[in-house]
Amino acid sequence: MDKFNYFVLWIISFEKKSTFNPTKTNYSNNKLVFIQINKRCYMRLFIGIDLPPHIKRSLFNIQLQLTKSGVNGSLKALESFHITLEFLGELPPESVPAIDQILKKVMSDKRSFKLHLDKLGAFPSLDRPHTLWVGIGGRVERLEKIWKELHAEFEENGFALQKAPFIPHVSLFTHPKEMVSKLTSFRFANTGNFTVSEIVLFESKVENGKLFYRHLSCAGLRQ
Repeated sequence: MDKFNYFVLWIISFEKKSTFNPTKTNYSNNKLVFIQINKRCYMRLFIGIDLPPHIKRSLFNIQLQLTKSGVNGSLKALESFHITLEFLGELPPESVPAIDQILKKVMSDKRSFKLHLDKLGAFPSLDRPHTLWVGIGGRVERLEKIWKELHAEFEENGFALQKAPFIPHVSLFTHPKEMVSKLTSFRFANTGNFTVSEIVLFESKVENGKLFYRHLSCAGLRQ
């Protein structure tokens, strides 16, 4: 039995919509269902924003500039560039419909907006960078509002979420090696705006040693 784990799905009565809530303790009007799930079937899920091709090419060119200036490290692949809104962790496939329901609920009254690539940054800091990234500018207040509402909705439905503050960014390198002075003085050309018109539920997968992100569902924003 070690290779199995038990998950709890809350199936709301027929007059209500189903929600995924593995930690809720109010049993009224709910039927508790235990499902035996093989851990190998878990999916690594996150909510994010895919980027248009011209922005991905711009990010790739920024990587090339940094590499030519002497920055070394593990590069993120062009096709994997994205903005993460909420990392949900490893969950069973049965959780996907509930996540999609939450995503569409939060996005139902949201309008599309414009963002652009901003200055270079790093986690935990440029003094001792572990991950090198490009920040996001533009209508960031709209992005933060979406994140806050998603975060609150997922927490209310029992999802275990990360407690770190939301810093919108696109990762370029992990474990970069370079003098801090070069990183802090690095500049790149204006890449223009891009429109956020949908929020995506991604699955992170590794196949044949290559990491890629698969779209599972999305919620469109009104024009």
